[in-house]
Amino acid sequence: MKRMHFFVIAGVVLSALAVALSRPLIAAEPPETSAAAVDSKSGDGALFIAFVPVLRHPRCMNCHSKGDYPRQGDDSHRHTMLVKRGPAGFGVTAVKCSTCHQDHNLWDAHLPPGAPEWHLPSPSMPMIWEGLTDAQLCQSIKDPKQNKGRNIDQLVEHLTEDKLVAWGWNPGPRRNAVPIPHDDFSAKVKQWQAAGAPCPAR
Repeated sequence: MKRMHFFVIAGVVLSALAVALSRPLIAAEPPETSAAAVDSKSGDGALFIAFVPVLRHPRCMNCHSKGDYPRQGDDSHRHTMLVKRGPAGFGVTAVKCSTCHQDHNLWDAHLPPGAPEWHLPSPSMPMIWEGLTDAQLCQSIKDPKQNKGRNIDQLVEHLTEDKLVAWGWNPGPRRNAVPIPHDDFSAKVKQWQAAGAPCPAR
């Protein structure tokens, strides 16, 4: 009888020990990396945020800021000589963008920079990004009513291949370029495109 009690108690103890030891092993298993989990990470706006510092840099924002005029410098001060947007974004009267800005940078920091088709967005679609949240900026550049009628493929082509946009990586002597190398920026933009161009939550 005593022997039977011993085996019963021993069995209960061993069972309890087995359960206790199994719990840490279950807890230690790595989290599931399902396709849904990966999709949720790529769909939360992080892909857009990865390249948004380029869009917010003065090389871009100086032409996408509030007001009917361009800005200059890393401090984004108002353009000298009272330059204005004009009816098509190329300036007004004799003060056209092309009066000073050629299709290439001139040789000194105190001379005008340049790139093909140097201009501001038109007043009918000024594409002003200043003051927008990341979510609003993302929605704005995707909206054909605000981006000159571009679909996502055309938008990506504009961001990665347009020569005026590309000037931001080659702004001329003693001007700070945008903070992400062009190849890295293009890869990030295309990764965002491939994921369905998700925007951050508002």
